[in-house]
Amino acid sequence: MINDFNIEGVIVPGLLVIALVALTCTLFLVHLFSFSKGYRRLPFRPMIDFSVFIITFYLLLQGLTELGFFK
Repeated sequence: MINDFNIEGVIVPGLLVIALVALTCTLFLVHLFSFSKGYRRLPFRPMIDFSVFIITFYLLLQGLTELGFFK
């Protein structure tokens, strides 16, 4: 069970680490989406980017909970 990370005496919350991983995955996915022509025509791309972040965060949290790493 990993709830907090101890890095050189500094305790980092587990949700913060998952959020940072989700942010890097989101940046990678948005970069991949930018190659498609349909993504450029979306009316409000920041809302789509935020939605992709929320979905990525949820899937990471769900996967880690299912594997037993995060409770």
